[in-house]
Amino acid sequence: MKSAEYYKSEAKRHAEAEEESFQRCDTDGCYTQWAHGLNQRLNSELAKIAENGGVWEFPALFDLAGNRVKAKVINGKYGACWAFCDDDGQFTGQFITAFPARKSTMRRKGYVEGWEDAPANAHITGGGQGFAGMASCYIDIYRTDGGYPGANKTSRPAMG
Repeated sequence: MKSAEYYKSEAKRHAEAEEESFQRCDTDGCYTQWAHGLNQRLNSELAKIAENGGVWEFPALFDLAGNRVKAKVINGKYGACWAFCDDDGQFTGQFITAFPARKSTMRRKGYVEGWEDAPANAHITGGGQGFAGMASCYIDIYRTDGGYPGANKTSRPAMG
């Protein structure tokens, strides 16, 4: 990962190029302006990750004793869910709904959701074809450790 200063410089460069494009051609340069704006936001997020030591805060699942459970959030058939994994990181086939409205729902199942710092990166994702594809692009900050760490000392269950 490059330095925060590098990413801030890149973000500034894209913001200036976006403005220059707008001043030069008004709305005729909308693709150029859109691309510079998106890259400016990407580099701003990368700078934040670099300033934070290359880590970001992500949701984590714990048992009621506060031990990190080997599970990662995935998009399931009915929304976000925790997919349990074995020691090799392979899905076991066991799932539970993530982020229920009441914490008691998760506690009844023997778990509590919390947060942990994990290695991170960011990229542009989404997309498709034409203007519709452009409109669905966004910046995604993602974990680079496969979804859960072996033993992360910065993990902290949410108590309550």
